[in-house]
Amino acid sequence: MNKPGVILRRVALALSLVYLLSPCMTARADGNKSDCQKKAQAEAVVSSEQKPNGHKWVKARILINASPHIVWDTVHEERKKDPDLSYSKILSQESETQATLEQKFALIPVIGTATCVMSNVEVPFERIDYAMLSSDRFKALEGSWVLVPGSEPNQTYLELSSYVDMGLPIPRGMVDGITAKKLQRRLANVRTMAEATQTRLARK
Repeated sequence: MNKPGVILRRVALALSLVYLLSPCMTARADGNKSDCQKKAQAEAVVSSEQKPNGHKWVKARILINASPHIVWDTVHEERKKDPDLSYSKILSQESETQATLEQKFALIPVIGTATCVMSNVEVPFERIDYAMLSSDRFKALEGSWVLVPGSEPNQTYLELSSYVDMGLPIPRGMVDGITAKKLQRRLANVRTMAEATQTRLARK
């Protein structure tokens, strides 16, 4: 029988390998950084904040040279392409801005997959809040997207926050570190997509 310490080390090793071997975190043989790495290292600032339920969310923030409307539409487009999701479907639509979703997450180290029922609440062009209602694997999953207008009409600060508890004895620092890198990559993706749209519209 495996001892708890051995199981913990194996879980930590699995998470570390997945993190280090992901395309965005693997260095090229010539020592230069790939385009994927450069996007991941965009000027996103990561911090932690304490929530009323005791959870400390990991937060990343980035400046995007695009209007809030374009960034809002791009966030929705990027969320549909999240590689961690096998599917996302609406279970009920409480209102135009509130829905209950079922989402299946894939490629999770050790766990494999996890199905979650999520609450999704939107304030158009300002924020999206999501929180797990139930899951066959996770103990908690919550976070938000927040849009703040910049100093110029076509500038928007985008914040992405998240907290996840996979129900495994994994050090919180390791989970938060992996979460931070993922948030930064997703913000960089949104920025690239939104700024391309803003540029295309400006040329018309």
